[in-house]
Amino acid sequence: MITKEELMIGDWVYNTHNRKPEQVCEVRERMVMLDYNDLYDYDEIEPIPLTEEILKANGFYSERNIGYVYEDGEHEVIVDLWNHDYRILYNRDVVVNIHCFFDIAVHELQHALRLCGVEKEIKLED
Repeated sequence: MITKEELMIGDWVYNTHNRKPEQVCEVRERMVMLDYNDLYDYDEIEPIPLTEEILKANGFYSERNIGYVYEDGEHEVIVDLWNHDYRILYNRDVVVNIHCFFDIAVHELQHALRLCGVEKEIKLED
């Protein structure tokens, strides 16, 4: 289950009520609004695991022995799905280096990108 402290507007989550991914539009004390529709309890949403397909669809490329890489000129984002970690570098200096005990959630990567000023919107759909 995801808590309200873990969410930001624009985060991708899985709506277990209608069984589809949706974006957070509003975070309230006891409920969350998804895709400008209805309000849902926090126990009705789950994190979306980051996958190879999602990374590739968002401009990440696979680099042998490193993982999936996205570059925008100043930033380099490296995601290692095998070891469950990701790094964000700014002008070759490490800014974020996170290891997850379980799968990396899409919304966690979204938070790290925003925190580091990487102007990259993660999309799940075309």
